[in-house]
Amino acid sequence: MALKILAYGANGAQMAAGTQALVDAGHDVRVFTRSEAGAERWRAAGVEAIIGDMADQEALIEASDKRDALFLHVPLITDPNDDRNAYGMNALRAARATGVKKIVWNTGGPIMDPSSTTDPGAVLLRALQEGGFSFLGLTPVTYMENLLGPWTTAGLAQGKLPYPTPATFKMQWGAAADFGRVADKALQGALPNEVLTLGGPVALDGNDLARIMGEILGSKLAFETMSAAEFESHLANMGSPHVASMIAGMYGGIQANPDQFQPGFVTDAAAIEDRFNIKLTSFSQWVSDHRSAFKS
Repeated sequence: MALKILAYGANGAQMAAGTQALVDAGHDVRVFTRSEAGAERWRAAGVEAIIGDMADQEALIEASDKRDALFLHVPLITDPNDDRNAYGMNALRAARATGVKKIVWNTGGPIMDPSSTTDPGAVLLRALQEGGFSFLGLTPVTYMENLLGPWTTAGLAQGKLPYPTPATFKMQWGAAADFGRVADKALQGALPNEVLTLGGPVALDGNDLARIMGEILGSKLAFETMSAAEFESHLANMGSPHVASMIAGMYGGIQANPDQFQPGFVTDAAAIEDRFNIKLTSFSQWVSDHRSAFKS
């Protein structure tokens, strides 16, 4: 069943592929973005795009009009001056004002303290639970798309696959497109009103990633643990220094205490696959699909 869906955050690395998956599934997708260039990219692909700011309540109401569902993402880590709570709450107020009740929400990361009044994930979760919405929250383990950064292509030229985790640290790497694919399946019925963890089909460590990528690209690769400081430098060059510092700090923690962090990066993929009748994207398939991105 095709639905009219409003997608937030569709130009970000964490939501672009998922939004495209909803388009590919035949849904009528409308994108809300503050990026004029991003809006033009979607329009060129035949997707309706509205340019606006999530701080503008009236703009969100206009964008939500005559939509059946939201595909929502609000970054958990933003610059200190951003009102992180306001963006998500504004989206929900606009949905309520226009009668949109179905919401699939990419939480952007784990909700550590559901009782928090400052964490945007906790605030949004309570608003969904108490606001009469039918929702599904999807918490990412980590994204395969993280390997599309400039650090990867630079490393591949030297026969290395760099990433800021220990070589034996396992993570359930997931494809961003799977968020849209799960959303498509979930929206066909009653949403469960709960938050589930979404990753890839199997847990892989750095050595696994290098071996699989090397086999597909036809070169021998060795995994290399990048320092958190170098990773922060890359991220800061791509966007906000504050956000870069926060993300790099998490990876620094993983490097210092891998055993403490390890349980949070693995999940039961079969539970998602069985529940939504979907086959999650394997890392080998993802690398094959993105082969051109790894050619410098």
